[in-house]
Amino acid sequence: MKHTIIAAILSITFYGTTFANNGPIKGPVTPHTTTVTTGSVTKADGPSIPNFKGMEHFLEKFPQATNVDCKVKGQFTEVNFIWNGLRLQAFYNASGDPVATSRFITADNLPVPALMNLKKDYAGYVVIEAVEFDGIEDGLCYYVTVTGPKNSYLLHVSTSGTISVFKKMKQ
Repeated sequence: MKHTIIAAILSITFYGTTFANNGPIKGPVTPHTTTVTTGSVTKADGPSIPNFKGMEHFLEKFPQATNVDCKVKGQFTEVNFIWNGLRLQAFYNASGDPVATSRFITADNLPVPALMNLKKDYAGYVVIEAVEFDGIEDGLCYYVTVTGPKNSYLLHVSTSGTISVFKKMKQ
């Protein structure tokens, strides 16, 4: 079940991303919201955010979030937002319980042991995308998409640098 949840979230993250930009936001950030069918709620300090299951947790954890946009995708609610100049995603299950947060990072921001192992084990491959994934059940890890002359892989990378193939992808 845990593998299925992570796979679903990663599918949402990698194949339906709203925020593919890496790094901090430059310039002023303007509050923007997308209203979903359940309406919106105005935060005490200003802009309104879409109403969704898990909103109370979201407001508590990310009180200064702006540009909040949420989408229900299957059994999860994906919340894209900007917090402290970073583009983040938070995921909630159908009951509104937090499942994970993630953000796109550059390969340079992977832990040094991970970079060393990628260079050794996947020489000749190019890092296409890297996501820092902080799951409620499993904690912090990384998912890295690499592509080579014959194959592409979605790799699961631990904070200690251990790499395993999460999914082999079609080229």
